[in-house]
Amino acid sequence: MRALLNNCLLLTLLSALVLTAGCSSEEARTVVSSRLSVDDQSSPAATDSGFGAEITLCRKVSRKSGRPIGVSDNFKITAKSYVNALVEFTGVRSDRTYVVHLVWVRPDGKEMFRKYAEVTQSEISSAQFQTSITWLDAEDLHKIKLDTVITETPEFTLQSRFNISSKKNRQPGQYSLQVFLDRRLLLEEEFIVTGEEDSGV
Repeated sequence: MRALLNNCLLLTLLSALVLTAGCSSEEARTVVSSRLSVDDQSSPAATDSGFGAEITLCRKVSRKSGRPIGVSDNFKITAKSYVNALVEFTGVRSDRTYVVHLVWVRPDGKEMFRKYAEVTQSEISSAQFQTSITWLDAEDLHKIKLDTVITETPEFTLQSRFNISSKKNRQPGQYSLQVFLDRRLLLEEEFIVTGEEDSGV
């Protein structure tokens, strides 16, 4: 009986260890370790191996260049306004699938919504990389959107946006974007949403 109880206890401890470790990859563990070692949980995060990740928040993204416009951590609610996020991953490995969740969190700490992508990059020449981005719906995994991007360096950028237009009635306060790599928190960027100015009436 004692041997059975000991075995049950051992299985329970092993299960807890697995759940705590999660499904994280070497990149996620290394980036998180290097980030925590300097006691800085904001982006960018990078490792000695060259892999890194960085969040940029902005008012909008240029359609021509793809570059951020109005980079900030403070956004005002207007008739039509968004918080755009660009999450850039650098030093990625070829033929390795990166599982990324972009999670928008409201002031009370509850998740509002997320975007989920599986990203695989292949080296097609000495200075050309092809990245396949498969966007999946967190609630309907059969809903798929595919993007293919060609770059000159081993990197990729994921984009998401949060609608703070006045019709959405968002609560002013401190929000955040969390980036999970292989189901482990990699980065978190906080930002402030302020209310519309009084109309003077």
